[in-house]
Amino acid sequence: MQLYSIITLLRSEDGCPWDREQDAKSVSFNLLDETYELLDAIAKNDPEEELEELGDVLLNALMLLEIQEEQSMQNALDSINEVSAKLIRRHPHVFSDTKATDSKQVIDVWNTIKVEVEGKKSEDSDFFSRIPSSLPPLEMANEIQKKIRKVGFDWPEVQGVIEKVKEELDEVVQAHRDRQNLEEDLEMELGDLLFAVVNLTRFLGYNPSFALHRSNQKMKKRFNALYAQAKVQNIEMKQENIQQMEELWQDIKRKEHLG
Repeated sequence: MQLYSIITLLRSEDGCPWDREQDAKSVSFNLLDETYELLDAIAKNDPEEELEELGDVLLNALMLLEIQEEQSMQNALDSINEVSAKLIRRHPHVFSDTKATDSKQVIDVWNTIKVEVEGKKSEDSDFFSRIPSSLPPLEMANEIQKKIRKVGFDWPEVQGVIEKVKEELDEVVQAHRDRQNLEEDLEMELGDLLFAVVNLTRFLGYNPSFALHRSNQKMKKRFNALYAQAKVQNIEMKQENIQQMEELWQDIKRKEHLG
């Protein structure tokens, strides 16, 4: 693969000083950055940009393979061969005579093989031991909820999840009113509300991180438009002018909805 050959050269003594200085940690952070840039492209539905960002993701993944090969003296192809074998092993409904007619049955087969064949079990004292501790809180909440769902501990229908969000919001409001009551912990109640909203997002089939990422991008776009309009109309951005800024904000939203 030409890309991997280029990376190998860049990491060599005849290559680039900057590339040689990179380690697994720094490249992992780069991989995360590029993944979020890919998510941006996907959210914008821009196929050309998606391809470019996919290339950047692949670059960093291969860089990690090269670093691993340098450190362990093992062939990077071993990693590719191992994941290939894992895919075949976990898809007996494709590569052998196991039957799975829908995605739920596929997941059941997948999880059974992970536990019974590969021995990937949670520690007896920690049901969540296989969830990476380095996950950001939002992603960890989602993974905790997904793992709980696998053993059937989930809401039977969405209305129960919605009511739970309302309940947690009421508890936040109550904790805010009773700030002097040491039994009430506003921060904890806010965390419970966030956890409930993540659960609702998961239950409806969406990824909470991607959903929030899209909202962040929308907020930045709208506020940049507000900032530009305020400058044109000579409206100073400060609390005293909140009414005028709100009118601009609503006008921007109306224009968005009109396309």
